[in-house]
Amino acid sequence: MDEARVNAAADRQEINELLMNWGQARDRAEWENLRNCFQPDGTIDIAWISGPASEFVDKSAERLAEFKQGEYSKHVMSPGRIQLNGNRAFSQCHVNHISRVIVNGHEFDWEFWGQFFDLIEKREDGVWRLFNRTMVYEKDRLDAVHPDALPEGYFDDTDFAEFLPEVRFLSWRLKKNDIPTANNLLIINSPEESALIDDSVNWLVSKA
Repeated sequence: MDEARVNAAADRQEINELLMNWGQARDRAEWENLRNCFQPDGTIDIAWISGPASEFVDKSAERLAEFKQGEYSKHVMSPGRIQLNGNRAFSQCHVNHISRVIVNGHEFDWEFWGQFFDLIEKREDGVWRLFNRTMVYEKDRLDAVHPDALPEGYFDDTDFAEFLPEVRFLSWRLKKNDIPTANNLLIINSPEESALIDDSVNWLVSKA
């Protein structure tokens, strides 16, 4: 195997370790580890925040600290499909976010499927880190753990038609917690997703 292929294989291995480390750090409340997954000027675009990664880490710490007894959250990450160009990489990986949440004293299992589209850079320190992470949402669902305990008409005061179908229950959760949904939320198979892919590839090949 020639040197270029060996180096590319090593880069892909390190990037996939980064992707896995992000999920573990986020779910285990390892905040400095999570912060270290991003470049100092890194950004993130997900349902509840679009901005600096440092703000995402700080707010994530606040949110997890507010979890009620019995609430849990886990990101199940796939390896990335990685395109390399020198010290830049564009990765797409599948994400399954699983949560046990308590709303008005009722337990629910909430789950969503999506993909992370990541722009990743290796800078002067030789470490691959996220420059931008964007979630593309596919679908979600919500199941009552004890459906027979829900009051009759529990959801009658909610107009689910006001939410995008792909993130219907995520939007419901955010609204229950008075958290506004980000304006640039991206949905699978949309023109915005196509534009994101084009922009990501252009960023990759425009490396100085």
